[in-house]
Amino acid sequence: MSGISNDLRQIQARAAEGDDRARLAINVFAHRARKYVGAYAAVMGGLDAVVLTGGIGENSASMRQRILQRLDFLGLTLDEDRNLDAKVDDDAPVFDVSASTARVRTLVIATNEELQIARDTASVVNEQKALKTKKPIPIAISARHVHLDRAGMDVLFGPGSELTPYKPLSQPGQFASEERVTIVGPRGRLERVRVLGPLRKGCQVEVSRTDEFLLGIDAPIRQSGHTKGSAPVTLEGPKGTLQLPEGLICAWRHIHMHPDDAEAYGVKDGDEVEVAVTGGPRDLVFGDVIVRVHPQFALEMHIDTDEANAAELSSGASGALVDDPYLPPEGAAVAVLQKKS
Repeated sequence: MSGISNDLRQIQARAAEGDDRARLAINVFAHRARKYVGAYAAVMGGLDAVVLTGGIGENSASMRQRILQRLDFLGLTLDEDRNLDAKVDDDAPVFDVSASTARVRTLVIATNEELQIARDTASVVNEQKALKTKKPIPIAISARHVHLDRAGMDVLFGPGSELTPYKPLSQPGQFASEERVTIVGPRGRLERVRVLGPLRKGCQVEVSRTDEFLLGIDAPIRQSGHTKGSAPVTLEGPKGTLQLPEGLICAWRHIHMHPDDAEAYGVKDGDEVEVAVTGGPRDLVFGDVIVRVHPQFALEMHIDTDEANAAELSSGASGALVDDPYLPPEGAAVAVLQKKS
């Protein structure tokens, strides 16, 4: 606009010599800065202080005066002598140029871009180091299954019967059993559904949305163990039939974490997060993922078969859970975690 330079010192020198374009550039600059002060004062509902910094804010007394003139209604009043005397440096980084009667302080503060750039760079480097030390997170596909309590086991498999381990699961102490049942709904049946061990305090049936449709039952999305008020369902076993007034759920997608892993990722039990699984044939974002933390848990994300099919993930997929997206190794499935505000 000045046709001279973007250096205020040169523009002010030409303005003092009577250059109209230089004077116009100075007036427009001050007007725009003053307009922003007024706009943000309105948005914030008032001011505690106005800070002038950077090359112009720190060094140009005349521009400070131009910018803040006619802002007395906000409580901003300059002390002209202090404004002219203001000097800031590393040893004295703050200079108050407010009049003694001002309701809002006006402060000249020294900036240090180099220091801030160095701090930001160190933060990025440290974060990248942290990413490399975080464990990869296995992504497990949870097929339909059943949990039984002692009473349910007795009805379906006979009094005193016990579950026969078929193979261990990833979570310590848990296993898939040889025993299977049939899930019966108003519209269909799911045969040979495996029972998981050990026995629990209550019966619970976990299915996918596709299974829910086939059964003809409206199952709520719940955390495992939260079956109160859930859908009724019928189970058939080799020794009997069990009518459950509640217990059928679609499991809320979740991540099992040991407390050490939760600390590394900056989350806690019950946090809801978003997880983007990338690096596979399809990229997909899973929202409303529950973090579950317990000393007996092993790090693992659980999704059901519908979600695995949508993301085209197969059993054995794994990735890294991180706070910010980063370029994954080629072909890796990477879970990118973002906490919900």
